[in-house]
Amino acid sequence: MELKKFTSPREEALELTYQTIKDILDGKKDVVSILRYCLVIAKNLRKNEIENWIMSELSGYDNVLDVPDYRIMGCPYEDKDGIYNRELRETLIEIEIHLLDSKLRRNENLRLLRKDGSVSIIDPVKIERVISPIIDKCLFFLNDVKTELQYGGVIQYLIEEIRNKVDEKLSSLDKNISDEIDSLYLNLSSSNPADWPKVAHSCRRILKFVADFVFPLKEENYKMKDGREIEVKEQHFINRLCAFIDQKANSGQRKLLLAEINYLEAYLRQIVEFSQMGEHNKSISKFDASMIATHTYLIVSDILKLVPNSKTSN
Repeated sequence: MELKKFTSPREEALELTYQTIKDILDGKKDVVSILRYCLVIAKNLRKNEIENWIMSELSGYDNVLDVPDYRIMGCPYEDKDGIYNRELRETLIEIEIHLLDSKLRRNENLRLLRKDGSVSIIDPVKIERVISPIIDKCLFFLNDVKTELQYGGVIQYLIEEIRNKVDEKLSSLDKNISDEIDSLYLNLSSSNPADWPKVAHSCRRILKFVADFVFPLKEENYKMKDGREIEVKEQHFINRLCAFIDQKANSGQRKLLLAEINYLEAYLRQIVEFSQMGEHNKSISKFDASMIATHTYLIVSDILKLVPNSKTSN
């Protein structure tokens, strides 16, 4: 394969950015390849902070103080005599990402030797909880690069417009939701890490509010157009949003919106679970809080577009 020639590092960075975003969304690249592409982009654009983070992911973390929150979790262990213990111990997963990825691909447990001679056991589910935030962070870095190189400040302006319109529509439906919106913004702008997990809780409540409006609860299951049956009771608000999309969207919209809302629901669940892990949890990052808020506004905006104007204007 002949390498393409570029006139500048920025041109190469933009080309790689578009290709890598596509590969991530298509699921065609493993986490190590994604990080290496992002490393080239970061070097071309002299993004030192992201470059240092990528190098730590690829080579392992030398300083335990630099280990990110998503690499710290409670794990069962074997003591130095080889006796298995289900008690969860806080474990810092400092090793290179390719070792984690290889274990995940083979569906094997990772065994980490601790200083006291015990061995922490990290199963594939926990390994996935390390890898997913890395891919998400790469995706948002790439989106920022795309914005910087091609669109200037246009994307930020569009997102702000979407937020303003969504806030206006939601508040017109029920003034009480304004308190939740205010709480979201307050916690998102806070400099206290303890406030950032609250953003995920606000996003869940906003999504439930929208679900209650567009698809009120039903006791009987809803049959999707693909034949699946889903529960649409009070607590199944994500399913109710999916049912509404299934009813109102055309085939092209339906596939895209259902994929987006399923991704959002999985990420929300992960953030909420992470925020409730206990006293050893350092809280989610402000980046994660911003990401979940942005995803929430985008999907709510798309859902409200499917609502007849007469219904939202009342």
